[in-house]
Amino acid sequence: MNILLAVSLFTSVNLYFLKNSQDLLVRVIPPEGVYEIVLYYSFSGDDWHSRTVQSYEGMNFDAAITPPESLSMIGVYYTYDVNSVINTDDNKGMLYLYEVKKSPRMLMPFSMDIVEPMLKQARKKIDAQKHVDEAIALLDYVDAILRVLPFRKGSDLEIKKPILEAEANELRQSIK
Repeated sequence: MNILLAVSLFTSVNLYFLKNSQDLLVRVIPPEGVYEIVLYYSFSGDDWHSRTVQSYEGMNFDAAITPPESLSMIGVYYTYDVNSVINTDDNKGMLYLYEVKKSPRMLMPFSMDIVEPMLKQARKKIDAQKHVDEAIALLDYVDAILRVLPFRKGSDLEIKKPILEAEANELRQSIK
């Protein structure tokens, strides 16, 4: 089974296209006993939107959100109250990230864990001066993702993003 698919099956946040609509459905399955969550979502950078969501099917909390036309990435996290204590599920600081293509429709869970190996692979190709065109394609993809990557201010992801951008830029500069 594809590892990204397996990750999406076990997370508590999933994303779907709505039939005959440009909207996306965000489905959250929080811990048992939660009756209301606050969903936070971003399509790029640190520009976050929020909405309060209540359960409609017992365990599922569903919210339809309207993405911008230029959508390529979405980040999601949520907060919930248990015994008057506010808890946050932000996927251990890495957010629930999805790469989105509107045409043809495609939703794919995204993990920052794949960016560093992509940069290492690009470096190997550049250093060996073999398949440099493939290295350039990898760098183009990394640049595009990092340009729109949602992050929370003060998070590890915010710190990691410029480091990865600098590494990708350094690799581009080293291409002969």
